Amino acid sequence: MKKIQIISIILLCLIIFSSCNSGGNSDGNASDNNSVTKEKVGIALPFSSTDSLNPYVAVTKVNQELSMLLYDPLIKLDDTFSPVYYLADEINIDKQRVTVTLKDVRFTDNSQLTAEDVKYSFNQAKKTDNKYKPQFNNIKACTIFDQKTVIFDLYKYDPYFVNLLDFPIFKNGTAETKDSNDRTIPPVGCGRYVIDSENSFRLIPNKSYYNGKTKFDYINLIDTPDNESLSHMVEVSAIDMIYSEFSDNTIPKMNGTQKDVPLTNIVYLGVNPNNHLLLKTEMRVAISSALSRSEIVKSAYFGFATAATGIFPANWKEANELQHISSEQNIKQVVAYLEQLGYNSKDTDGYYVAQTGERITFSLLYNKENVSRKLAAELIAQQLKKVGVEIIVTEAESFKEYSEMIQNNDYDIYIGEVKLNKNMDLRDIFLKNVVSGMSETYTSEMISAFYEGNADISTVISSCVSEMPIIPICNRKGVFVYSNAIEDIKVSISDIYADL
Repeated sequence: MKKIQIISIILLCLIIFSSCNSGGNSDGNASDNNSVTKEKVGIALPFSSTDSLNPYVAVTKVNQELSMLLYDPLIKLDDTFSPVYYLADEINIDKQRVTVTLKDVRFTDNSQLTAEDVKYSFNQAKKTDNKYKPQFNNIKACTIFDQKTVIFDLYKYDPYFVNLLDFPIFKNGTAETKDSNDRTIPPVGCGRYVIDSENSFRLIPNKSYYNGKTKFDYINLIDTPDNESLSHMVEVSAIDMIYSEFSDNTIPKMNGTQKDVPLTNIVYLGVNPNNHLLLKTEMRVAISSALSRSEIVKSAYFGFATAATGIFPANWKEANELQHISSEQNIKQVVAYLEQLGYNSKDTDGYYVAQTGERITFSLLYNKENVSRKLAAELIAQQLKKVGVEIIVTEAESFKEYSEMIQNNDYDIYIGEVKLNKNMDLRDIFLKNVVSGMSETYTSEMISAFYEGNADISTVISSCVSEMPIIPICNRKGVFVYSNAIEDIKVSISDIYADL
């Protein structure tokens, strides 16, 4: 009997000892010194099973965004639109020639990244109708110097061309690869994640990823073939992250942490070049000084914008210390400019009038389909009334009607929006006739000089402020929402999932 008791005590001690050595972590984590498997951490992201994950073929927004997890670019832009090198090791700009040297990186099939892969990816992007295509308009040729070096020859010098090199890179010849059922499969990449060979609705980390450890052990792909299903999955918390450019004024209905995503979109006031009064610089600057941009951002764009500080986006690191347009209304400055134009008296309604008794009156056009522009137009009319300028708001029933009215010069002022390319090329604005009829200006000359290397960016900025060919209002922002259970992450215009 005593022997049995002794054996029982020994067994009990062994069990207790074994239990103590197991670590006892409630979250399942354990050190490398024991055999307990670390609990895997994952998230769920939206995905369309009927669309491709090839970034140059994908048509759905969710798959275009998701593809950046599979394919890295040469560079990515951070939240100040500054380039951060990824596959590129060194980039040199010499007039109209850009030389890119690659890092020592391998694809997920263990093959080496070469200049041939970059050229192949560039050609894939250029020939397809995708969001990257406009970035290549200034590229004359893409050639291979050696296996580690690729050269881009430009039509025109571009000091910020590097910002356009955020297009995804995949292995040469793999864009048309098909499986045994003749279905196109995603190209071979070198990004942070790969498709799980055992589950096509799951991404797993690329074990040979060159740029550090991935944040999650797996990503479940939730099929959302259309906007209705996406909205439903968001509302039932089936996905952990969602992004919207806020272009349709809708905010994702998801509980979680919101993150602003700076965009290159500029909301502005355009003026009719046939209006003799608006052709005067003093009048355009007076209108600019009458705007309370902070109020427009808050009340018309619900905070999903930044008050414009100049012609370039306020977040752009290269220009943010050089731009100083006020976000608040400056009545004294308005009065000073109007006096220069000979407006010294007001009528009984409080509007400035000329010596003939004619008050300052402008029509303001916007398209009805855009809620933020409707609210902005109403606010602008109120703000200009406060300084003695009459604004008659004109509503276009559709974007088509709005565009036709602008084309036919059937307006005095209109609220517009232009999306600058990632290299902030102002030639986009002038070539797209945003300032039609006003392009022969000092500002235009300075922009040409800048891109010829004969003027600095501060000269361009000051000329835009002094002449005000367009009147910047704000820079729109996108909104990224993610689960509160996820730690703070960074987002990027180049890659919404930049910090995964």
